[in-house]
Amino acid sequence: MKNIIIVGGGAGGLELATELGNKLGKSKKANIILVDKNPSHLWKPLLHEIATGALDDNIDDVNYIAQGKRNHFTFRQGALTNIHREAKSIVISEVKDSEGKVIFPERQLSYDILVMAIGSQCNDFGTPGVKDNCIFLDDHIQAKHFRQNILNRLWRFSSGIEMPNAGTIDIAIVGAGATGVELASELFGMTEKLSDYGFDKISPKMLNVTLIEAADRILPALPETLSASIHKKLESYGVKVLTKTMITKADTDGFYPKESDPIKADIMVWSAGVKAPDFLKDIAGLENSRSNQLVVKSSLQTTRDESIFAIGDCASSPKPEGGFTPPTAQAAHQMAKICAHNIMAYLTQSSMKEFIYKDKGTIISLAHTAQGVVTTTGKSTMILKGAPAYMVYRMLYRMHQAALYGICKTGCLIMANRIMRWVRPKLKMD
Repeated sequence: MKNIIIVGGGAGGLELATELGNKLGKSKKANIILVDKNPSHLWKPLLHEIATGALDDNIDDVNYIAQGKRNHFTFRQGALTNIHREAKSIVISEVKDSEGKVIFPERQLSYDILVMAIGSQCNDFGTPGVKDNCIFLDDHIQAKHFRQNILNRLWRFSSGIEMPNAGTIDIAIVGAGATGVELASELFGMTEKLSDYGFDKISPKMLNVTLIEAADRILPALPETLSASIHKKLESYGVKVLTKTMITKADTDGFYPKESDPIKADIMVWSAGVKAPDFLKDIAGLENSRSNQLVVKSSLQTTRDESIFAIGDCASSPKPEGGFTPPTAQAAHQMAKICAHNIMAYLTQSSMKEFIYKDKGTIISLAHTAQGVVTTTGKSTMILKGAPAYMVYRMLYRMHQAALYGICKTGCLIMANRIMRWVRPKLKMD
């Protein structure tokens, strides 16, 4: 029986493992193995909600073992450390508990087909001091670290142990893409909810949030009018937006722009730039892009090894009209569908499909509302704001859940979440 290994349980990798498990694993046509360094999955576009306590990660995360049991694939925990193409095997690292004791030893797994779906991480572009002083939001562990950091400060201020400088907590966020913008907007709702719980010394006025962008406007992928509208909305919340501001270094006190005064900050977040993990650079002799992505053909097979596929943020997939597929959740979702078909075609030596990215639009969450653009018929676009935009934003997550659980179970989850809103706190405070 063929072994199909999928490395990375993000949006694309987990959807692919689920589909192949039900189509090949259930009928014993192949062994489907999912590998990830973490034991569970959380949809990456929700990380800003985890970071601010708006979403309870204990409820919305997906346990890989349980998902595999229901969908006929096997999970192996560990980080990929090497690929041996000649032997057709991979090496995954040992896993230790919080006390440093080994839970799973280093292992070597054999494959017939390998799919790389490792995702991406923020790119600090080698800026001095960023790695040592900034919080990144690459996964739910980092998002929880941010949440605990800001909550601890708010608790100290509320109890009178520590008073903020000039009565504010200074938070600086570098990168005005979707993550940076959504995080900045959600922070004010966080303090407002804490105030509702009786912490009357805490209020949105305590926050001094600065959003820093090197480009001449925020969200450069969106139409200029929509970018300006979201800019205005952020400022109405109290966010100070700085564009055309290049950061040259960071230290414990804050960020240092190229041509302006230092930006002091108590909490520093870096959400600028995207790259594939550094260890993918030249791994197993596979072709890489400048941002460490694995270069793939239209079939999503890597250019130097047809038995290795790559999908999602770690794949450099050229578009027919020029440019490359963007590192987004919707792209990973589309890639997973085509990759599943092409893997089955590879096994049966039948014709493969060409992956062509279809941009469905971008919706930006702004606390309890949203703004964005969606693609309608053909290549026409429509700008959405307010409740309709927020409904579409939540629908994108429901589509991801439907790919994992099916439509009926996703409907049950929606009803369960509505019930849970009545009994659980509006803000996760631990």
